[in-house]
Amino acid sequence: MRPKRARYVVLALIIIGIFSVIALKMYDLQILAYEDYQQAASTKTTRTITLTGRRGTIYDANMIPLAYDKPAFDVQFYRDPSLTGDDDRAAYTQSIIDTIALIERSGKRTVIEFWLKKGEDGTWRFDTGTDNPAVAAKREKQWRQNFYLENVSEAELFDRLCANYKIPASLDDDMKVKVLSVWQLSRMYNFLSMPVVIAKDVGFDTVSELETRSLELIGMSIKQSSVRVYPKGQTAAHVVGYISKISGEETLANYKEKGYSNDATMGQTGIEYSMEDQLTPYMEYRKGQRVVEINNRGKIIREISYQAPIDGNSIVLTIDSRLQQVTEAALYKAIEGINRIQADMMNDSRWRSDNQEELLRYESIGKKVETATSGAIVVMAPDSGRIMAMASHPTIDLSRFTGGQVAPEYWNELVKNPDNPLYNRAISARDTPGSCFKMVTALAALVEGKLTLDEKITDKSPFTLTDDKSHQPSCWISKANRYKHADQTVVEGIKNSCNYFFFTVGLRLGVDNIVKWAAKLGLTSRTGIELPNESTSFVGDQSKLYDPDRPIDGQYTGKPYFAARAIKNRLRAAGEDRGIEYDEDRLNKATKMILDVASDEGNKSTWLRKIQKVLLEEMNLPADYIRRHTMVSEFVTYINDLRWTPNETIMEAIGQSITQITPVAAARYVAAVCNGGTVYDAQVIDKIVSPTGKVVLEKQPVVANYISGADAYLAAIQEGMEDVTSTENDGTAAAVFKGSHVKIAAKTGTAQRSKIDVENNAWLVAYGDYEAERPTIVVVVYIQNGLGGARAGKAAREIIEYYIEDQKKTDSLTVPAPNAIAK
Repeated sequence: MRPKRARYVVLALIIIGIFSVIALKMYDLQILAYEDYQQAASTKTTRTITLTGRRGTIYDANMIPLAYDKPAFDVQFYRDPSLTGDDDRAAYTQSIIDTIALIERSGKRTVIEFWLKKGEDGTWRFDTGTDNPAVAAKREKQWRQNFYLENVSEAELFDRLCANYKIPASLDDDMKVKVLSVWQLSRMYNFLSMPVVIAKDVGFDTVSELETRSLELIGMSIKQSSVRVYPKGQTAAHVVGYISKISGEETLANYKEKGYSNDATMGQTGIEYSMEDQLTPYMEYRKGQRVVEINNRGKIIREISYQAPIDGNSIVLTIDSRLQQVTEAALYKAIEGINRIQADMMNDSRWRSDNQEELLRYESIGKKVETATSGAIVVMAPDSGRIMAMASHPTIDLSRFTGGQVAPEYWNELVKNPDNPLYNRAISARDTPGSCFKMVTALAALVEGKLTLDEKITDKSPFTLTDDKSHQPSCWISKANRYKHADQTVVEGIKNSCNYFFFTVGLRLGVDNIVKWAAKLGLTSRTGIELPNESTSFVGDQSKLYDPDRPIDGQYTGKPYFAARAIKNRLRAAGEDRGIEYDEDRLNKATKMILDVASDEGNKSTWLRKIQKVLLEEMNLPADYIRRHTMVSEFVTYINDLRWTPNETIMEAIGQSITQITPVAAARYVAAVCNGGTVYDAQVIDKIVSPTGKVVLEKQPVVANYISGADAYLAAIQEGMEDVTSTENDGTAAAVFKGSHVKIAAKTGTAQRSKIDVENNAWLVAYGDYEAERPTIVVVVYIQNGLGGARAGKAAREIIEYYIEDQKKTDSLTVPAPNAIAK
């Protein structure tokens, strides 16, 4: 029994020991550490955290995501307002340093936005990221107040901050800036008493380490968020667009009224921008909230209540990403191919000899010959105006914009590129269309009764039927081959792209009728496409050549600006010649009055009197001085350049003169020609879908205009376009389309930009399959400095052939019967 009794004694001693430890611990908690725990308990507070959902997804026509939000983790920093001592600041700073190192080891970056920049002289100066002096002053004042450094000189600020926030002197300036960026972010939003995000989309390893070291890394915590992803990179980049942080005081103020936070992101370009209100989760009514209890380190202890946020709506586009990729590749290949041809041409000694005079002039002014480096393609469904593909080159890589951030080196690369990759040429580039415009002239002449379907016109170049004997243009074809342009109906006129034919009917029509029918075909208005920064095409007339109601720098072309500059310089020189210094306002007023003579309906004698009056009364120039220096005659030559003449009309009839259209406008115009006269608005959005999958809006085609009673005329124009690609009829683009297994109708356009042929613009408009009951695809190719219209034909052919073949494959697919074995 003794061994058993001994065991009981040992067990009793163990139990007594355990209770003794517990008693001592209770004494420590309740007596010795009472004040510490009471203070910790008193610092527990409740906080309402605003929750935002995910930004809506952008899908292509086949529901393939082109932009979406994926779950992510952000690192956030919170400084307890009650901990303001030197030791506290030192602890926070060390936590920031350690966290930055941890984040950078994983390949991520912390937010770096610090408003002091070190100059080349080693002095730190304010740079708050704005060119507006008033905004810069306001930001500096707020910054100083938040850091309690109102009376410290600018040169001393950096060192004072490093001292105040206990930043080790051993750190290099780059690391010090990173640490101070976190402190700046915290101080600028101190009034919110909320954590600030210092790193976005960190990896799971970083999250794990931060959580493991949470007691050591004071003020740091993890926040669940989302990050914007562009999985297709360059595909449809200009259509999709990208997001970034809101910039600009006024813009931020406007969006904050809608519910956006200071660090919110928003769409900057493309659909991301134009459909911001649909996509964004930041609208006040879409926000959720979470009421939590936190301790003095900003850590959440428990959740009190939760209201889920609502995600943004999603957008389904009309873009087919597969066709889009084919289109982008075709455009790139076309530009590269043309560029090689141009290089070979310019290396040819005969070409250099033929262009020697102009090349020498270019050399004297430091100008280089411009070759193909940029362009656009628009692919449209002719029966609806839906955009199936839209390419602009050069383009951008949206995958570099993931999370609403872009690396500074990539952004600098984009903005410094002279070809401006951020520019969507498909909707914003306006340029002279060349012969692609001839279908407008043909339809106008037929409907207005200035031409019949059977009338034949023979090329008798040069064209001598205008009053201007100094400018008598000829057709593009050589004199030896002019016989090929004899006895042409409108079908042959289009097939041959005969300039003389269209000079003739253009002069009969007059400029007003040309403009009227261009408007009916959608070439003087925007297409309505749901993208920002669409340019409005215009067709020339007197008001486009010079509009007195527009400022000089806001005219449709550069002609008024150059005329104004020449007139102003001549007036200034006259003053200097007479020892008079005219002020700018006086010079500007007189220049404008002289330019306004261009809009006078009177004859040249009226112009002379008005110009003479301005020189006498506004500039106080003596009549004898005016006469001796032939100033009135000189100014009349400038005015003549701003007066619409019959010669301008005949050039406009062939798509030259000052007419400028966009590729997307050209697409809806050609769609109307091939679909029988219905002009649709361009459409890149198919539907809007709620987060629950409900269709909020399903967009229907919008008819902008319908041309009735022109079926026979349009049929003749279509026949002419069909013949353009026909080898049997020796069409102007027959060589490009020879051997195609798809019947394609087209029209080339070569627009002269200078006296050097390699600088010509290249346009080609096409549709297919013209043997089908109704065409299903329209393609417009525009290449700036693309040499000639036919050079753009390969791209159009490749796209149309791909699309038609793909449609055939799709149509041939059959759904298996129930319970059948799939083959």
